[in-house]
Amino acid sequence: MQHRKNLSPRKAYVPSSWLLVLTVLVCVGGAGWLGWLLLDDGSSSTPEATPTPTATASSTPSAAPTPTATATPTRTKATASPTPEPTRTTKAPEVARDVPVSVLNNTGVRGAAATFSAKVTRAGWPLGGVGNWTGAIMGNTVYYPPAYEAKARLLARDVGIDRVLPRLANMRSDRLTIILAGPQS
Repeated sequence: MQHRKNLSPRKAYVPSSWLLVLTVLVCVGGAGWLGWLLLDDGSSSTPEATPTPTATASSTPSAAPTPTATATPTRTKATASPTPEPTRTTKAPEVARDVPVSVLNNTGVRGAAATFSAKVTRAGWPLGGVGNWTGAIMGNTVYYPPAYEAKARLLARDVGIDRVLPRLANMRSDRLTIILAGPQS
């Protein structure tokens, strides 16, 4: 056994404590980021840039009317004329386009939701997010929470979608959701 005494014993590599802590932090952070990507509903994503109206000041002053010295108020005799009664109409109150709209792609065509979202914003609706949907949808559909049915029907009319259904359980309850399920124009 004399020949074995000259060999140094094998040492295992033991990383330092800071390397272990750093490795754990990177793993936890990566898992959190992956979870955020998989479970994010699109509300925190930045919607595509939409032009915002801006007011610009005119550099030329506007001409204000100047009072004339000869203008004197004239008095007219008031005559009693019957005030017409306001007519009552049965017009339904106007539905405001103030609920955010999420547009989700289920077509297999890359970018269909982003393209269709331009149609939503042109119709006057605020964009709540753009993303993808996994599942089987029969056709282009507007989904709504219970309180937003009238707004969903108006949105469907605005963008040319025939199907309007109550939201699914895994959809957000603070917005309308459009799922695209076929070829888009």
